[in-house]
Amino acid sequence: MNNILVRKFGGTSVKNKEAIVNVVNIIKKSEKNQVVVVSALSGITNLLVSCIENIKKRNIEQTINNLEQVRNTHKQLTTELNLENYAVDYVDNTIDELIKITYALDIIGEISNKSQDKILSIGELLSSFIISEYAKKEIGIVKYINSSEIIKTDSNFTEAEIDFKQTNLKINEQFAKFNQSYKIIICGGFIGSDKFGNITTLGRGGSDYTAAIIAKCVKADALEIWTDVDGILSSDPRTIKTAKLLKEISYKEAAELAYFGAKVLHPKTIYPAISDEIPVYVLNSLNPNGQGTLIKIKSQYCNMIKAIAFRKNITIINITSNRMLGAYGFLAKVFDVFLVNETSVDLVSTSEVSISLTIDNDKNLPLIIKELSTFANIDLHKNQAIISAVGEGIRDTSGIASRFFGALKGVNIAMISMGASEVNLGIIVSERELEKSIELLHKEFFDNELLPDLFVELN
Repeated sequence: MNNILVRKFGGTSVKNKEAIVNVVNIIKKSEKNQVVVVSALSGITNLLVSCIENIKKRNIEQTINNLEQVRNTHKQLTTELNLENYAVDYVDNTIDELIKITYALDIIGEISNKSQDKILSIGELLSSFIISEYAKKEIGIVKYINSSEIIKTDSNFTEAEIDFKQTNLKINEQFAKFNQSYKIIICGGFIGSDKFGNITTLGRGGSDYTAAIIAKCVKADALEIWTDVDGILSSDPRTIKTAKLLKEISYKEAAELAYFGAKVLHPKTIYPAISDEIPVYVLNSLNPNGQGTLIKIKSQYCNMIKAIAFRKNITIINITSNRMLGAYGFLAKVFDVFLVNETSVDLVSTSEVSISLTIDNDKNLPLIIKELSTFANIDLHKNQAIISAVGEGIRDTSGIASRFFGALKGVNIAMISMGASEVNLGIIVSERELEKSIELLHKEFFDNELLPDLFVELN
């Protein structure tokens, strides 16, 4: 297969009638064969998660209220889009079945991960069916596919792993009639099925992942991720009003930015496309003529800081012990404490007798401190923030570090992490000094003359 464009539209891009009309207009403008992957309508997945929580609490009345809200939202949408009665029937039948399942789960008194996936899948099933019906009316040459028929997984419900061999087989079977019977396929993201036909879900960023898997299997010309922002920016525009749009970024850079605070996409979810060197574009459905950002294996622009990300609510843990001096196994002992307490570590810095590290999840902090205190002295600093400057090759580029730290003259830096990654220079500052620090760094690296082929001024 060739000449295929895979496009994914997130929840905010399909949140209501106006947004869906806009999406279909975007689809219309391309001459290529297209696979369009859509998320649940904005807010619907949260309602379904509430259903699951209320089932666990045996609050059947509130669960049914939530499901009726899901029903009414989608039925209203079918009316606004002037769809045929069978679209309304599809919504009613889907919700009626789910209500029966809900009553059964209430009688049983528990809800398994398998049942949770059945409930959570409804958002994508309803949105993709409704959007495909509207697209058929407006464009004509459209085929609807239930994603659970083509995305094959294991039975690890709520976090299913893809069976790429079976998925590739199913996708190529279903897509065999491209150019003959249809030019556009519409399906939901996030959902699949195991070998027994049970509905599964792909976890966080599942719709992006679905799109990337399809792009890989059909050897797509490109994968487009449509969201409600113009692309990947040099910093968070809510903090930095002069943030610039990046026209291009490497996969490594996108991954570092996402880990350290940027929320445009989860890079793990687009890896199937990137690994096959399929270009990935991040675009804005509210600004369809915008430039967007291209993500690829390696950017031609290296040895410069491209963006500054940050994360709040960081805790520094300083671990000091004379027993660490010259002793092997001490670091393993420390990190085993975090492993046992299921807490990931962000940044690490070591000296002869001390380790400084950061965490952003302090749920198990009291237990961690208790265990660490049996063999070391512990010092805590809460309300800290990570600032991460990202760009391939910056570790080995002279002058960048001196400019970085020179810009922060007068700011108290609690911790530095440089060298572990060639893509990232990280520091920790107090949350009180975060905004000031970001502004100083952005001014230093982005307010002067920049490469016009890489950076775009936002209006």
